[in-house]
Amino acid sequence: YVPTKLWESNGFAEGDWARVTSPHGEITVPVMHMAALNENTIWTWNAIGKRKGAWALVEDSPETTKGFLLNHIIHELLPSKGDGLRWSNSDPITGQAAWFDLRVKIEKVSAPKEAMPAHPAQKSPVPKAPDNVKQKVGS
Repeated sequence: YVPTKLWESNGFAEGDWARVTSPHGEITVPVMHMAALNENTIWTWNAIGKRKGAWALVEDSPETTKGFLLNHIIHELLPSKGDGLRWSNSDPITGQAAWFDLRVKIEKVSAPKEAMPAHPAQKSPVPKAPDNVKQKVGS
């Protein structure tokens, strides 16, 4: 999700895609406008994408083609503060991943076939889902 200031300055429109780059990597993803954001904050949730082959999803499901994985652009350690120590990039109380803590560059790009990077399918531990699921109530 992109706030109004960044949405307008990048010339985004509904259906557009962006490259989001950090010092650790990049992703190419669909973007959506959200006015209720800090003007310099882009936002997503980490469960938006699924790897191909996971969750018994059908091939080319939106979760695997438009959804995206982003852990690789976030380093698990904060930069050194000059004391030689690198602290965990997590909330000090809960240990959960930190929020609003990564500076990125966002730029409009042409829409690719799918979100990038496109990871190869993993072997699913469950059988392929049936084409039709029948429900039966009672005996």
